[in-house]
Amino acid sequence: MTEEKTEASAFRTELRELTPVEVEVSVAIPWDVVSKQLDQSFRELAKTARVKGFRPGKVPVNVVRRVYGPQVKADVTGRLIERGLIEAVSTHEIAIVSQPNVDEKDLVKGKDFEFVAKIEVQPKLESVTTEGLTVKHVAETIEEGRIQDSLERLRFQHSDLREPEPMRGAEDRDLAIIDYAVRVDGELNAELGAEGREVDLGDDGLLEAFKTGLIGMKPGDSKAIEVTFPDDGREDVAGKPAVFEVELKELKERLLPDLDDDFAADVGEFETLDELKADIRERLEKEVATRDESKLREKLIDGLVAINDIPVPPSMVKEQSQQMLYELYQFAQMMGQQLQPGMLEGLEGRAERRVKAGIVLGALARIEKIELEADAVEKKLASIAEETGKHIAKVRVEYAGERLQQLENQLLEEKIVAFLKSRATIDETPEEESNDDGAAKDESE
Repeated sequence: MTEEKTEASAFRTELRELTPVEVEVSVAIPWDVVSKQLDQSFRELAKTARVKGFRPGKVPVNVVRRVYGPQVKADVTGRLIERGLIEAVSTHEIAIVSQPNVDEKDLVKGKDFEFVAKIEVQPKLESVTTEGLTVKHVAETIEEGRIQDSLERLRFQHSDLREPEPMRGAEDRDLAIIDYAVRVDGELNAELGAEGREVDLGDDGLLEAFKTGLIGMKPGDSKAIEVTFPDDGREDVAGKPAVFEVELKELKERLLPDLDDDFAADVGEFETLDELKADIRERLEKEVATRDESKLREKLIDGLVAINDIPVPPSMVKEQSQQMLYELYQFAQMMGQQLQPGMLEGLEGRAERRVKAGIVLGALARIEKIELEADAVEKKLASIAEETGKHIAKVRVEYAGERLQQLENQLLEEKIVAFLKSRATIDETPEEESNDDGAAKDESE
C-alpha cells in the first residue's frame, strides 16, 4: 500500500442523506496527515523560492513558512479537500452528479482538519415496476390518397415549364418571376427586396396574402400587396404589417406529365405505373413503421416514468436543459432560422422528463440484467455497411469513440424497449371504433 493510500485510509468520513438526491458528507483528516503535507510542501517550495537576500534554492524553510505560509496553506487545503472527497465518494459509493458544495474550515495547528460538503446524487432505485404499464397506441395506416399525393409530387418534380399561350393571369402552381421592394411599417427595407426572384405559386410555405395578391397578375403588371409577417418568422419583422411593391416580369405554367407507364419508366426503373405505386407504398410503409416505433417507444418510456416517478437532481436537469437548448440552436441554424420563444416553451419540463427516463431505464436494465450480446454492435455495423454499400472497415472507422458509445446506447435502449413491450398492455383500439361502441351501447340502453 502506498503512503498516500495509507494516509487516505486514516480519513474519517460520515454520510447523511438530506433528500433522495442530496447527501452531506463530513470529512475529518488527522493533524499528523495535515502536518506532513504542510512540511512536504514547504520543503518543495524552498527548492525554488525566491526571497530577497537569499540565493534561489537556499532559502531556509522557516523563512519560506513566514513568507509563503498563506499560499501553501491554501494549496494544501485544496488538495486535502480533493482527497477527502474522493475517499468519501469511494467509501460510501456515492453516485455524484455535480460539483460538491464545500463548507471548509481553516487549518489550525494541532487540530484535525474538518470540512462538510453537500453533494447532489442520483436517487438509488432498488426496484423498477412495470406493473400497470398501459399505453394507448393505434398504428398509422396508409390511405390510398397518400400514394396519390406522392404521385402528384413526382409529377410536379418532373413537370416542364413554358409561357402560357395565349398569355393569361397567374394561377396556382405557376412560376412567377418578380421584382419587388418591401416597406415595413411604412419604411423601405432594402434587405428584404429582390430582383428576378422565382416564386412558385404552388408552394405551401408562401404567405397566403402574398400568393393571393399574385394570382391574376400578368407580365408587366405592378401591384402593392399588403401582408402581415408571421409571429414565428424573422425576429426583426415578426408580426409586423408590410407592403410588397411587386412587378411581375415573367410567368410560366407547369405542364404535368400523364400518370401512365411511360411516366413510371421516366421516374425510375419501373415497367408499369402499378410497379411505381407498389414502390411508393413500400417506402411509405417503412416510414410509417419507423415513425410508429418511435411513437410507441416514447409512450412506453413516458408510462414507465409515470409509474416510477422519482426526484431528480436539479443540476442534471439544468445540464440537460442546456444540452437541449444547444440542440435547438443547432437545428434553427441548420434551417436558417432564429430561436423563437415558442421553441423554448416547456424546455425545462422536457429536460426533467429526459433525466428521469435515463435514470429509470438505467436502473431497469441493471435490475433486470438487460445487456447487449457480445456481437450485437458488430452485427449492427455489418447491417449499416450493407445498407450504405460501404466496406465494413470504413464503417468501423466512422463509428469510433463517442459515436460508437452512442450506437451501443441506442442498441441497449432498443432491448429495454422490447422488454417494456413484453410487459406492457398496449391498447390498439382505433378511436372511431371506441366511439362507435360507446354510441351503440347508449342506443341499446
